[in-house]
Amino acid sequence: MVVGAAAACAAAACGDAPTSPDAAGAPDASSADAGLDAAPTTAGTWDDPHRLAFDALPLLVTGDTAATSAGDTRALRYDCAPALDEGGREVVYRLDLAAATTLRLGLDDRPDDAVDLDLHVAATPPDADGTVTGCVARANLAAEVDLAAGTWWITVDTWRDAGGAALAGPYALSLVRAAPGACLDNPLPACTADDTPDVNGVPVEPPGVGGCPAGMTVVAGDGGGFCVDRWEAALVDESGGAPAGHSPYANPGGAAVRAVSAPGVVPQGYINQTQAAAACARAGKRLCSDAEWLRACQGAAGRTFPYGAARVASACNDARDCHPAVQYFESTDGSVFSMIDHPCLGQLPDGLAPTGAYAACRTDDAVLDMMGNLHEWTADPAGTFRGGFFVDTQINGDGCLYRTTAHDVSHWDYSTGFRCCADLP
Repeated sequence: MVVGAAAACAAAACGDAPTSPDAAGAPDASSADAGLDAAPTTAGTWDDPHRLAFDALPLLVTGDTAATSAGDTRALRYDCAPALDEGGREVVYRLDLAAATTLRLGLDDRPDDAVDLDLHVAATPPDADGTVTGCVARANLAAEVDLAAGTWWITVDTWRDAGGAALAGPYALSLVRAAPGACLDNPLPACTADDTPDVNGVPVEPPGVGGCPAGMTVVAGDGGGFCVDRWEAALVDESGGAPAGHSPYANPGGAAVRAVSAPGVVPQGYINQTQAAAACARAGKRLCSDAEWLRACQGAAGRTFPYGAARVASACNDARDCHPAVQYFESTDGSVFSMIDHPCLGQLPDGLAPTGAYAACRTDDAVLDMMGNLHEWTADPAGTFRGGFFVDTQINGDGCLYRTTAHDVSHWDYSTGFRCCADLP
């Protein structure tokens, strides 16, 4: 079991980079055990649960219900779905809350594979007959739940099929706090137009999958397929020779910036298509074509959403009650939308998330955040960005089909980001 806290924006309490499953779904055992209240020597059982650190949210935790050291089998069913047999091995987490909190939870469960896991949130452990009577939320992919102050139990439990087989296996579980506050109450009054912190430094890209360049994985397709960044891109500034960090809340101007793809960093907003293309080229990559971007998002099955055919609330970072410009400028006047280049809009709480922080927002090829978080530029010379962003993924099309064509390639604002593609070696 490895537990890590995702790097967060300057507006929130943060931890280290999250762990992430590899292309086959196995945990990345090289990741740090950040975000734990105690050393990770617990068993992940009801009597000895893994403790999650609230102050380290957002968190991404990985594990495997098939591992001999993982969890126990005390929970056989939950009163929020009593007809389902959850008699396989479960891994148990404990979260202590000092105040009421809204949490978004996600599980990277994939359809049509040999692993079937469910997440549950409960106020009580199982009773003597194995029933958890205090269940307040259950999902196989994602859930958003309002929790009161107190102790809560979060489980990843293995479902048993009609034949009694326990479909155990590896998983990634994410926990993200959702607390935008009042829409006309700026939660960052001290943040000004001069505040463009470098919160990423120089990220280290994981090795590529399937022979692809670092940070990338293979997506099959016509002509043998292509490589795509697994995470939305951040920037490294090489203008001075040695690589240096670049603020994800600042437009790069004419700086010699290179695109990097890594988990647990704040992805680069505030970038136009021309700059994004140059950053990909400096990394030995290129912007994705529209066809490549769609194939990477929809998968071989051509799904509308990265995770499946139907929308699942909170699976991706795709909706926010308060529009950032309205909230930051504390006004509903239309003039606020002429100031969407302001660096503080990307730093508001419950807004832009670290790359990979939403475990359920994953394609079958293990590509993260193609829906929501940031708009992503494609190579269309007329100017197209796709996938929606953390406020909306519906107005201009649903999920992967979301497409904005109202701006030319010189446009940038707090919501515009990118990822790169490359030819197979």
